[in-house]
Amino acid sequence: MNFRVACIGYVRQSYKTNISTRKLIMHPLIDALKPGLSRNGFTSSESYDHAVQCFLSNPTEHIRCMHIDGDCGRRRTAFAHALANTLEASQVLYYEFGKDKPVPQIIRIQEGEEIIEEPPVDALDRILTEACAQSEAEQTVLILDQLHKTQFLNHIRLYEFLQTGLWRYSDVQYQANLLNLNVYLISDEPLYHSLQSCSFRLWISETNRNVVKISASDLGLDEQRCNWLPSMQKLLDKLKLSPTLEEYQRLAFDIEQHVHNKQQLKVSLFGWIENVDRAELENREFQPYINDVLEAILLSKGVDEEIEISSV
Repeated sequence: MNFRVACIGYVRQSYKTNISTRKLIMHPLIDALKPGLSRNGFTSSESYDHAVQCFLSNPTEHIRCMHIDGDCGRRRTAFAHALANTLEASQVLYYEFGKDKPVPQIIRIQEGEEIIEEPPVDALDRILTEACAQSEAEQTVLILDQLHKTQFLNHIRLYEFLQTGLWRYSDVQYQANLLNLNVYLISDEPLYHSLQSCSFRLWISETNRNVVKISASDLGLDEQRCNWLPSMQKLLDKLKLSPTLEEYQRLAFDIEQHVHNKQQLKVSLFGWIENVDRAELENREFQPYINDVLEAILLSKGVDEEIEISSV
């Protein structure tokens, strides 16, 4: 669809919806949500199936809005993009507040005379207008990031948009298709009360809260070559980390193929496991646990030698 033809010069007709048009059915992609999220760049040991199903199936007469909350910074952004792509949205639009600040341009008419040109259409107005246009015929997800950086007036405007599907600026207005558009909001500060009241809030944690129990078979290894796993799990518990299966598998490959001393083990831990603190790997408190892991690795390889303390 041509964006200019679709959006400029007229007001869209209202899309009437009611609760009966949104049947309470299981979204066909929910069962494959975790692997789908992983394929699209977001890995976690936690399941978001229930939360996403609640978000998608709860009856509403307004635009569906998800507030992606949490203590994990940009990990929330990764989740938003991964979820939109996993749910096979035809259009995924992204806007980050605080980046675009239009500056009026000065036009010189003749010597000594200057006229300040009207600034271009605000970036927020532009992305909302595009979202309205794309949603007319296609499933569209609009991700609005860093919402805390915008003026409070825009919080009010967004609330009105979610309620009505109408986006207004200057003397024009555009209508979104309420059935096709989902909005994801990300903010480092609490949302405006009314905005939160019409949003489903989902928490994304900085670390995996669910402890994943990994066995040798999960890693494609036999028990004899995986004697290091109990020691590794003790080390990770001490570091307060719960890696995903994918992270364990990458780490296991390194251990099988490349890890022969302490420094190499630290490099692989830091390289593959999210939220590993490099300083903690060097902290004396954790060295006995790291030594135990390395000793078990060398024994599983049939190597009978002292643990190397020096770096590569």
